[in-house]
Amino acid sequence: MGLIELKNISKSYQGRENALKNINLEIEQGQFIALMGESGSGKTTLLNILGLIDSASEGEYLFENIQTKAFSENQRTIFRREKLGFIFQFFNLLPALNVTENVAIPLYLNKIKNPIAIAREKLAQVGILELKDRPLDTLSGGQKQRVAIARALVHKPKLILADEPTGNLDSESARAICGILQRLKKEENITIIMATHSLQAASFADKTINILDGSFIGQNTKSDL
Repeated sequence: MGLIELKNISKSYQGRENALKNINLEIEQGQFIALMGESGSGKTTLLNILGLIDSASEGEYLFENIQTKAFSENQRTIFRREKLGFIFQFFNLLPALNVTENVAIPLYLNKIKNPIAIAREKLAQVGILELKDRPLDTLSGGQKQRVAIARALVHKPKLILADEPTGNLDSESARAICGILQRLKKEENITIIMATHSLQAASFADKTINILDGSFIGQNTKSDL
């Protein structure tokens, strides 16, 4: 089933033309896509458009065959809360809260019942339930990223957008995090789009798309890698 369709997406900013140039892409539900390129290549800009954090200057973005261009700001907020999960390089966790509380934040914001129970279920899913009451400053980088993944899962998203999720981790922790994402894709049929500059991280994806100066310059499926 088609989840995402991008048609001739371009993005320009004041002082920077052609951050993205005529991007066309179709993504099926349950695919794991790696966007691979160096800093400044357009990876994060594309993720921001997919997450409705930013808007394209030109082109169309369809999600489940729904045109997103005309969404109001309230519709964009609801879309992000209900459909998306976000994972970042530097975790974006709140240091004043413990592990469970960090995972439960989106549930409290949306007034979902039993937030603590749901948060602990997701912590178990990523293999760190035993850390449920720990303060963040006692965790390793890999453990913090697992907390961030658990938080991204609490609303059962259709799509996870991961921006350099292994960029702040050692190689062993990076492999573990990519393994978790790969398992979630298989077990939960979650679509994952991961921006990375790491060949190791990209090797876990079904398809790698290389991006340079805002344009796609090549694609490889898993069998080709």
